[in-house]
Amino acid sequence: MTTFFFAAAALTLAALVLLLRPWWRTKNGKNAKHHRTTGASAVRPSGNFSAALNTTIHRDRLGELERDHANGLISAVDYAEAREELQHQLLDDTLVAEAGTATVSAGRRWDGWMLAVLLPAAAIGLYVLLGNPDALLSSAERNAQAAATVNGMISRLEQKMAQEPGNTQGWVILARAYKVMGRWDDAERAFTHAAPIVEKNATLLAEFADVLLQKTDSFAGRPHESIAQALRLEPSNGKALLLAGAEAFAGKSYAAAASYWERLLKQLDPASDEARMVASGIARAREMGGEKVLSPSLDGAGKTPPVSKATDAALTASAVSGRVELSPALRAQTTPDETVFIFARAVNGSRMPLAVQRVRVADLPFDFKLDDSQAMSPENKISSAQTLRIEVRVSKSGQAIPASGDLTGSGAAVKPGTKGIHVVINQVVK
Repeated sequence: MTTFFFAAAALTLAALVLLLRPWWRTKNGKNAKHHRTTGASAVRPSGNFSAALNTTIHRDRLGELERDHANGLISAVDYAEAREELQHQLLDDTLVAEAGTATVSAGRRWDGWMLAVLLPAAAIGLYVLLGNPDALLSSAERNAQAAATVNGMISRLEQKMAQEPGNTQGWVILARAYKVMGRWDDAERAFTHAAPIVEKNATLLAEFADVLLQKTDSFAGRPHESIAQALRLEPSNGKALLLAGAEAFAGKSYAAAASYWERLLKQLDPASDEARMVASGIARAREMGGEKVLSPSLDGAGKTPPVSKATDAALTASAVSGRVELSPALRAQTTPDETVFIFARAVNGSRMPLAVQRVRVADLPFDFKLDDSQAMSPENKISSAQTLRIEVRVSKSGQAIPASGDLTGSGAAVKPGTKGIHVVINQVVK
């Protein structure tokens, strides 16, 4: 914002310098100086020219009087009276010319002051009317404004729910608002108040399970029960299928994970990013279950010829490891429960991660280790890369897709098998 104001002020000042230049030239007497240095033929200001013309006329008339008196055409008394009258006329004309010049100069100075004031005022007024002042805010300031807006909405909802504790729809809205802000305990409490409608709605059950998972980082207990109940109510519910597949994968039930995700894949647009991510998950689940696929399938079948698994020795040889830290300057912009994604990406080639690890801000600093067992796709693994880079992102939404306001950092390019990598999260995603 400061840079913009300095630039705008500099441009306004430059415009004023150019527009006020004629007034400065008159004030400093540059026209008179120009006349003196260029000779009698130079153009004079109008007031000076009028005074010089009057003087010349009066001089000619006085010369005529002197010649008439010398030739005896007029008496001495008449000559004296005429000469005195000419002198008075010359004085009067000179005073009138100077007064006119002073009036013009005063008017020009007033015009100059008006221009100096009105130009910046008009520029500021037009920007306020037609511009976008919010665009001057930094990403951190915009995020702070957005957070303040959501917190204000939450505060009003909390007051409303205190007066209407039986409003289950209001509790659902409040729970979702808490979820956006990463307030998992409050979100759980709000979903619990809305239990009469949550227990009958597959999407709400899946959202509730997601909140519990974010809070405990475990599928055991209520998260598992909510996912199972959601699928009983609506076997094709996308959110429930996604979470069920994740639970099965975490429990090493890779065939079940692939099955859930294949059912989800049939509902997605094959060209969408979501479909590609789900297809990559299916491929990884099949490989971990004893198969190796050539590419993620986007037709929902997910069937490819089985190939042998990578050996533990190969995994160890290509693994990369190191430490991730959060810059102290950005610590205030995070909450302990926010999700941290640690990616290994090839320096050249596809942007699809070679391997991913997920932790929380509360775990930082964190000693990570990435290998082929964490690959997102059998075609893109750490062992197949020439050089790779470790990238880290604190996700405000908890999702893998980057968003404005996320925090990020990256390390130097390294080869597979490198240890002791150091990455600092020190930037804000614009």
